[in-house]
Amino acid sequence: MEAVGRVVGIALIAGFACASCGSNDNNQGITFRAVGIFQGERQQEQCEVPTTDNQITDASVVLSLESQFVDGGYPDSTSLLSFCRGFLELENNLNNQAITVNRVDFQYEIPGSRVAIPSSSALVGWRLNPANADPETNPNSFGQVNVIFAQLDGQLVPSTLVSFLRQNQPSLPKLPYNMIIRLTAQGRSDSGDLIETNEISYSVQWTEQ
Repeated sequence: MEAVGRVVGIALIAGFACASCGSNDNNQGITFRAVGIFQGERQQEQCEVPTTDNQITDASVVLSLESQFVDGGYPDSTSLLSFCRGFLELENNLNNQAITVNRVDFQYEIPGSRVAIPSSSALVGWRLNPANADPETNPNSFGQVNVIFAQLDGQLVPSTLVSFLRQNQPSLPKLPYNMIIRLTAQGRSDSGDLIETNEISYSVQWTEQ
């Protein structure tokens, strides 16, 4: 009995030690991280895409709900209103494995709304180098070898959501009001593990004009 007790005790210790063992998937943003949303600089009417060495935080925006400039969604790479904004930075912290990003999910909340705001998703196909990739053989225009900056063109606020907000104004707070966007990205490592980033937020203040 004493020997059996020792075996059970060892098994329990091993079980606690391996509580975090398993595949590389991690939903807390340690393995696969959403860093934030940024904007680039305008240089002679052209957009200079953000890099890890040159980035401007883009955490919120003020938009007119009735403006024609949001008809195609936000950000719109062809509109001066949102030109060079809404770049999502993602980071791969896995060694020896790339991550292929396949989807970005968006959840919306309007405090005081009497109607649920529909969520949305964007299918993508971005690839992030491993964290230990050689910069010489894996040059990256975004700076740090294991990151990307991808513009969420027409995706942070899709045109379908703009139409929904316009059609449901009686069930929404009186303008101006705030809308919170929460987003995560999903991808697969080279070993096939499904990985999700941490959640990041963006804020839109909707106005009449």
